[in-house]
Amino acid sequence: MHTAHIHLTTFCIFSADILKRSQDIFSDVHGDFCDIAKILARFDEWRRTFPDSYNNAYISLCLPKLLAPFIRHQLICWNPLEEEDFEALPWYSAVETFCHGQGHEEMENMDKKTLPAIIEKTIVPKIQAFVELAWDPFSHRQSQSLTSLCRRLQEDYSIFSTEKRKPVQSFLESVSERLRIAVDEDVFIPLYPKKCLEDVASPQCKFRDQQFWAAVKLLENIGLWDNLIPEHTLKELALDKLLNRYLIISLLNESNVEFSAEQCKKVAACFPKTWFEENEILPQLKNFCSHVLQTVHSVCKDDVLTSLFIVLAEIGACDDLTAVVEKYNCKHLLDSLKLF
Repeated sequence: MHTAHIHLTTFCIFSADILKRSQDIFSDVHGDFCDIAKILARFDEWRRTFPDSYNNAYISLCLPKLLAPFIRHQLICWNPLEEEDFEALPWYSAVETFCHGQGHEEMENMDKKTLPAIIEKTIVPKIQAFVELAWDPFSHRQSQSLTSLCRRLQEDYSIFSTEKRKPVQSFLESVSERLRIAVDEDVFIPLYPKKCLEDVASPQCKFRDQQFWAAVKLLENIGLWDNLIPEHTLKELALDKLLNRYLIISLLNESNVEFSAEQCKKVAACFPKTWFEENEILPQLKNFCSHVLQTVHSVCKDDVLTSLFIVLAEIGACDDLTAVVEKYNCKHLLDSLKLF
């Protein structure tokens, strides 16, 4: 039996056992004291009957810690890498109703911040654990699920605001560290003599291509964290390290011009558009730009030039692109692309 299959089977057995045992955690607790909706109903009665006493007790600050064990119990099966919706769980509707329902005026309700606080102190640490122990930065599906979830947390609950609290800061540091490890330790693109790569069906060529495209996928996944992780951190990982340390060497050694143009196009598509809003090339992209320009100078086919023109436009090298167009009288091609 394949080792991976054995590990998967073992994981499923352990998971099923944990889920089965988790059902008994509150088996000896009366429903009034372990059902989140019933617990919050008591607090809501206090809030409506004695509002001054309720507000003076700062209950909104206590609820996240009080409810945390019950919420974590419901989150045992929740996997943030699988696009599962935590808002579909019973605890969420109970807390949301308590915070925003029952006719309370939003501006007068001190509990309106309870839900974001619960997410910050309970959901974010859960996601962080998956980042540290289960997330594969090379997986586009997992990375897309994570970043989509984070953007949703920001849009709906302002979790990743300017003043980041400790749980959020710790989470972002874990993401950055996991990406850093992937770039530093898991990326490997071999260098072979060109004669070994002349046959595209050779084992060396296939392995080189496989490793190159895996690195490009990682570059794309790093770009997904734009506006979540600090820009300087992303640029260090994506440009200073992954592009200029690994990918550029492979690009320079590619002798097939059309294939090189396609590689450059895929690489450029990984960069966040926000990096080029001023239409200026980044210093870290000088070597990449030089390679694209060199390739442009060596070809004259419109289909190849189209790919390379798009790359130059996407990385903000508009002045260089204009110079090439004027030198080779390709204005008709540039006009047809409508790049700027």
